[in-house]
Amino acid sequence: MKSRERRPILAAAGALALTTALGGCGLIGQPQNKSAELSEWFTVTSPVFRDGRDLPTRYGCAKYPGGEGKTPPLHWSAPAGTRSFAIVMDDPDGSEGAYVHWVIAGIDGTTNELVEGAEIQGAVEGLTTGKKAGYAPPCPPKGERHRYRFTIYALDSPAPFRQGAKLRDSLGAIAEHTVGRGRITGNFGGKQAR
Repeated sequence: MKSRERRPILAAAGALALTTALGGCGLIGQPQNKSAELSEWFTVTSPVFRDGRDLPTRYGCAKYPGGEGKTPPLHWSAPAGTRSFAIVMDDPDGSEGAYVHWVIAGIDGTTNELVEGAEIQGAVEGLTTGKKAGYAPPCPPKGERHRYRFTIYALDSPAPFRQGAKLRDSLGAIAEHTVGRGRITGNFGGKQAR
């Protein structure tokens, strides 16, 4: 096979690998890990908003009146044998596609909740779409209403990536070790803007 003929095949293989890695994190497609495909989704709830409803303003960025940028409290159940959890918060309505606001892993496998404004000891955070580690609160452009998905992954290993890992690497590592997942989605923006 000539080198010129191999390039499209290699490019297609690379694109397929990236799509598969992102699919495991719930951003697109199905999970990469066979056990995650077979597992049932687990329940994620919050005492401050219901799935598909509005997030209270205090969980948004400071450009919204009352916005404090805190993480909302979340509760979940998970499969037995979970060694750790990861959370990915993304906005599927971003102008350039899904925008990842938070990637955190290494949450102890016996944990079943996140308190408001939590700082989780021993956890690691990967880079977001904005290339920063840490939580970036909902902050859609003025007048726009976006959905924010908090997806919690039950993993079969401790934190599968290091602090500050590139987004592609952290999402791929989560996909590789997912044994179950759950999600809650909150809306933010529109009438809440100044």
